[in-house]
Amino acid sequence: MIKVIFQNTGKKREKCIIGIGLLGLLLASCGSPPERLEENPDGWEDSDAGNDSDTGKPSREGDIEEERKNIELGEEPKEWQEVHDSCGVQELGGYLYEYTPVSPYASAEISIKDYDGEKLETGWDEPSAFQFVGEADVTWRFYNALSDMETAINGMDMQESDGNALHFLYYTFPMTENDHALDLYYMLKTKFDTKEHPLTAWGAGNGKMFRFVQETVKEENGYELTYLHSRSSRVNLFVKDRTAFGLTLLNMPQGGDDETLEYVFEDVFQRYGDYASGWGLDEEGLYWIDHDERLTEMEDPKRSFLEVRGIDKNWEYAGDEGVMRYFGLLVEADYELPLTPDGRMLSLHFSLDKEEDTEFRYYLSNGFCADEPYDMTVTDMETGKVLQEGKVSLSIERQDTITYPDLNGDGYADMRVGAPVHMSGAKAVETDYRSPDYLLWDPQTERFERKTEKEVENSRLAVANGLTEEEQEEKTRRERRDPFALVQELPEWAEPEEYIKLTGDEMLEYEVQEGDSLWCISERLCGSGYEWMTIVRSEDAPKDPDYLLAGEKLFVPEIFYIQKDLLSMGGLRSEGSFQIEQPYGFAHYFLDGDVTYSFWEEENQIHSLPVTNPVGENPFHESEEWQAFQEEAIRCSEALCPGSVSNLTFEKYHMEDGFDLYGYAFEYDTGEEILEYVDFFKFGKANMSEVIGVREQEPNTVLLNTVRYMAASFTDYGGKPGMGWGDDAGPNVGADQWDYPYLHNLFEAAREEFRMKH
Repeated sequence: MIKVIFQNTGKKREKCIIGIGLLGLLLASCGSPPERLEENPDGWEDSDAGNDSDTGKPSREGDIEEERKNIELGEEPKEWQEVHDSCGVQELGGYLYEYTPVSPYASAEISIKDYDGEKLETGWDEPSAFQFVGEADVTWRFYNALSDMETAINGMDMQESDGNALHFLYYTFPMTENDHALDLYYMLKTKFDTKEHPLTAWGAGNGKMFRFVQETVKEENGYELTYLHSRSSRVNLFVKDRTAFGLTLLNMPQGGDDETLEYVFEDVFQRYGDYASGWGLDEEGLYWIDHDERLTEMEDPKRSFLEVRGIDKNWEYAGDEGVMRYFGLLVEADYELPLTPDGRMLSLHFSLDKEEDTEFRYYLSNGFCADEPYDMTVTDMETGKVLQEGKVSLSIERQDTITYPDLNGDGYADMRVGAPVHMSGAKAVETDYRSPDYLLWDPQTERFERKTEKEVENSRLAVANGLTEEEQEEKTRRERRDPFALVQELPEWAEPEEYIKLTGDEMLEYEVQEGDSLWCISERLCGSGYEWMTIVRSEDAPKDPDYLLAGEKLFVPEIFYIQKDLLSMGGLRSEGSFQIEQPYGFAHYFLDGDVTYSFWEEENQIHSLPVTNPVGENPFHESEEWQAFQEEAIRCSEALCPGSVSNLTFEKYHMEDGFDLYGYAFEYDTGEEILEYVDFFKFGKANMSEVIGVREQEPNTVLLNTVRYMAASFTDYGGKPGMGWGDDAGPNVGADQWDYPYLHNLFEAAREEFRMKH
């Protein structure tokens, strides 16, 4: 069937150029024709000889083969005949999919009249289905080369059409050996990417093809929504088997809807693969679509990285050719490292460890991976002597994971090995998944020695102070600042509200000096003159409080102060219920019925959990009750941990808020090390708080004072704790081993954790 060809109209020319200018840019990115064309790409079928009885397409089997051979042999190009055809809109997708153009460079102008369509209901695992009415007129044009195609399309005119017709341009061309997905992406992004219409890349058809789509971002009802298909999108390009297929809307009819445009796109392109499902492709993913390896060379220091194509386990079902499954896998890395600014040169070689049964094809575990084992060889470049052989963990997809700063300032290069995390379908980035690794160069052993971050800092201080690392470590222990140590007098500049005040059971003796008054003594020793009534005088002292004798003996309550942490992470855990401080820089955990010691933590480990108070206010306020608790604790230490507990001490303080603070501490011998255990607790009207600290023994009281401070900072506002804490917690460890089940029994906690070692 012969159809009317579009006529020249000056009025329409400008709109046509604007609408199809995209194609010229696409073609310009793809280079020259391939040296060899596939005779029948997967999924394409040549027409039968003679006219097809169903579609009426003319016979061209012999012409197709002849023209393909002419292109391969570089013979004189042929003047191509235009082909005019038509089909129902319902069959348009199948028609374009099955049509085999006589040249790999072809375009089709499509005019759809009296169109209407709807998307049919299908199962979640079934292809989309549509119901169309209307007729599509198709005009095919063929070209000998990309340059011919570009010139012809940019010079096309289009007939003025009524507002009820849709006009599309469908085009296809091969990508040559030197054309790559990432290059095409950069070109399209430069020309078309905008805030309103961002360009995105997708793996599609279970990885069998990829596509570039210019999305549309709209603000509706205060929300920013993104549409994958819109009539204003100029880029809808699919690539399968190194052949590109594009579909672009040429006209902008009034009153139409974007849904119909989406139906046409889906019906055409889902035949090339299940394009509705896919995976977003970043630049890294686009690179590995059509590359098997990558060699990168860099300077300062000189280094090279060899990556090969790896496969994500999570996309194994996609088949060996699945585009979405490929990522770069670092297999070798080489560095030429100046060990000192003007000294010897080292060569460092890293290669993926084969002994760990690492396969290039599959490497991700549970959707992410942080590192892989590599063999490391350190060689002196001048002598060729191998100085060190060992292993190190590197990111599998991040090239320059290693840097070589002088970490401790001794003049030698050291190693910092970053810890990026590679997520399935995304490029690796350095995160807080775990801390970096540090290897310091030891000039004595001529090796890189692995160090913790704490040991690196100790080495830096040792170099700065001219000490050995052992001497510096001891110096640091002695000088470590204890911000929550008890003090008995406030500095002159101190603000009382920045301190917590504690009063002990002991009374201190004070000898009156000339000019003293109870107010002044109270102000100096108790922090406030209003505390003068707490000062006790002897029975034979004058009854007049304003009359003091020089040399008179007074008894003043023992007063202590704890400075509040201005950077505390504390706050209300339940509105109107309670508050407890969490000092900055300490490893803090909420108690869940268990108390354990995590040996890999370098910071003090603090456990706390405010819960509903089951025993009322100050159950140990009376001296005999507190004495009974101490006796029970001593019994448990001897019965549960015979020979393991030492230096068991108890503390009790009165507080200005009317409540008391209680605590005990001891040292526990695990058989391999000495651990410090500290427990302080405070009871309120409705809630109570218990704070527990555990750490390896050190020659200072940071842990003890920190735990005391946190318990002392607990404020009870009444009401239930809420937020799921407390009432739902498991039973306190060792609750059945003594008479105080509402408190954790740290003797039983230590025995349970270390009984296998002791």
